Amino acid sequence: MPTLNPPSIDDAAETDTESGVPRAAKKILIVDDDVVTARALQVILRDAGYDAHSCHGGTAALHAARKDPPHAALIDIHLPDLNGLILAQQLRQLLGPDTPIIICSGDTSMETLNSLPHVGATFFFSKPLNRNALVERMKEWVP
Repeated sequence: MPTLNPPSIDDAAETDTESGVPRAAKKILIVDDDVVTARALQVILRDAGYDAHSCHGGTAALHAARKDPPHAALIDIHLPDLNGLILAQQLRQLLGPDTPIIICSGDTSMETLNSLPHVGATFFFSKPLNRNALVERMKEWVP
């Protein structure tokens, strides 16, 4: 698994001291109500060089995306306050057609899978996730 190289003295001003992620790193918004899952996804994506942040509900995710638009979003379907498919649709309207919106859920029903193109989802990962597949695809969508 790729890891970030420690910043050199020349890079120190361009590194976020809280997360250790280079400031130029692409922002990924993770939306999952399971705190452990959200944290694990954050670690995976930060290790891959992304500036990953998580929200545990749809309303918070919309607020975060309006305040600081991400380069991609990774969304669970079953959230406590807003269905992830509705969130995906609202984020698509907010972020435009080119921002990857990835649905990540254990819900693999035909109803869910058939609705993905209608809400503007770019891709679907079923849980449990394959970390290497996630990082590989993310590097294709958000180089």
